Amino acid sequence: MPPKTTIDVILSAEQVSVVESNSRAILVVASAGSGKTEVVARRVQRLLEGAQATSGKILALSYTVQAADELRLRLHERAGGLTQFVDTETIHGFAHSLLRQHGTKLGLPIEPELLTRDEDRVELMNQWRGSQGLGPLTDPLAALRKIDLLRAKLTAHQDVDDWESALESVSALDYPALLSAARRLMDLRSTRRQLERIYSHIIVDEAQNLTPAQYDLISSVIGKPNTDGGPSTMFVGDDKQSIISFAGADPDLLKLFADEYNAVTIRLNSNFRSAQKISNLATRVAKALGNTTSSHSTHAAQGIIEYHDGADERHEARIVADWVENLLTNGIQSQALASSESNSIRPEEIAVLGRSGTALRHIAPELTKREISFSIASGTNDWLESTAGKVALEIISLKSASEHQSTHWQLARLLNSSPNDVSTPSLLKKRLLRDNDSTLRMLTPLTDSTTVSEFIDKLKEIPVPEETKTQELSAWTADLDQILSCWHEFDQLTDRTALTWGNFRVYCSRQQRGETGPGVRLLTIHKSQGQEFRAVALVGLNQGQLPDFRAKTPESEEAELRTFYVAVTRSRRVLLLTRPKSRMTRYGSRSSDPSEFLSYLG
Repeated sequence: MPPKTTIDVILSAEQVSVVESNSRAILVVASAGSGKTEVVARRVQRLLEGAQATSGKILALSYTVQAADELRLRLHERAGGLTQFVDTETIHGFAHSLLRQHGTKLGLPIEPELLTRDEDRVELMNQWRGSQGLGPLTDPLAALRKIDLLRAKLTAHQDVDDWESALESVSALDYPALLSAARRLMDLRSTRRQLERIYSHIIVDEAQNLTPAQYDLISSVIGKPNTDGGPSTMFVGDDKQSIISFAGADPDLLKLFADEYNAVTIRLNSNFRSAQKISNLATRVAKALGNTTSSHSTHAAQGIIEYHDGADERHEARIVADWVENLLTNGIQSQALASSESNSIRPEEIAVLGRSGTALRHIAPELTKREISFSIASGTNDWLESTAGKVALEIISLKSASEHQSTHWQLARLLNSSPNDVSTPSLLKKRLLRDNDSTLRMLTPLTDSTTVSEFIDKLKEIPVPEETKTQELSAWTADLDQILSCWHEFDQLTDRTALTWGNFRVYCSRQQRGETGPGVRLLTIHKSQGQEFRAVALVGLNQGQLPDFRAKTPESEEAELRTFYVAVTRSRRVLLLTRPKSRMTRYGSRSSDPSEFLSYLG
């Protein structure tokens, strides 16, 4: 199948050097808006169409599911059917795939249990401590967060050993354990040889977000430094955009990669994404972060930056909602655009960003009043809304691997039951039949499904009882659409022989870490990383909000400035900055000081 014809963007000399380089190790330091996704796509296209493609596939790893999906789409637009030779994944997704294929070599089950919910990890922590004669922890979730950070940094600690023993006691993994288990697999000669035969090139995007544990896994796949053989590797990142040090990310790993693998370093400093005014703002912030290289970009559009303050948080939300409504009704003002650029804008091209979720809590109600659709980045706990929808999802998990205790725990929580009463499809069926909720009783035929396609057919036929309350009915309808949409995508992308319970559950889990649907994006700044929008509103620009009041050291203060840098560089054409002059506290309304970062507006 020939590659799909795509209009090529004219690349700069620096971008061309990345695309054409034949070095075995490359570090691309790509500032925000420097066109890194286009450059990566063009490099992959060159490799696919060249003689190199015959020697193996390309593994493209990214930090988020959204970034991996964007790269996959861009590659398909460029290379068409050749993208079958590219695996695009998150690092954790790659580790999970590796373990599902080879985990039995480590003594893991054929379908390893993955604990994605904090409630399941707390349940295991409490059970394991009880089995060891240890008392309960005051805050087990906080203890697990500490253990996660230790594991991300590869720091040895007794608490880490204890938690790994707890996971081993039920043959389960959590996200950090995916990395450590996959790393152990790479110590096996058979696994290394197989990956060497599969992949000839590796690309790691958003590499400034790598933790030592992730870097350790990736370097084990690359192979030892200064040796012949192994895949060629390109890291793409920007230390100015490293904003997740709280989770163990270390931007110094970029330099470590360059030093260990004698990588050629290419810097992309020109901002092609943002309009002139936004680019100028980004440049001022970048200089404060130590970037002394000037950007000499010529911008086709001037862009618009606005600043407004509201009397309080609700007033700020009204300002933002009015701004969104005006954009959708009247379009982007002509002075912000290039001469040939359309002024119309879709809701999905608008984002509202906050330092934390609390900074966004008043935005959604204001958008709802104006009947403006919006989407909030979801997690594993809020992908589905109704109890019935969540039970249906757990039936898929139960069919995938009935021995997984996390499934039993979740069903027990949802149905107010004992885990032993829902540990098999037949037991779950009995439990559902005697439930007081008529909607849940309607789910019983699902437990008899023998294939995923049969499950989906039965799901479509479930009659919703007439007495169901409007709110519950709406939630179930939305959840049903969510699951069916997920199945449709999975069915289209997956080979017939791979339409298994386990594969579909993994695909659902992947979708849980995405966005909930169409509309204006309401995101924390950390969730927005790797994405771009035509118009962005950044809210909560008060001292103590952004920068965060807990930033007391030079390192943490710099991290907050990097967070601000990431936020303002998400926009291509329009940037709105807002703050509430007063905020509500338990003692009443208190005035707030404007963020020091507003000084970069000039």
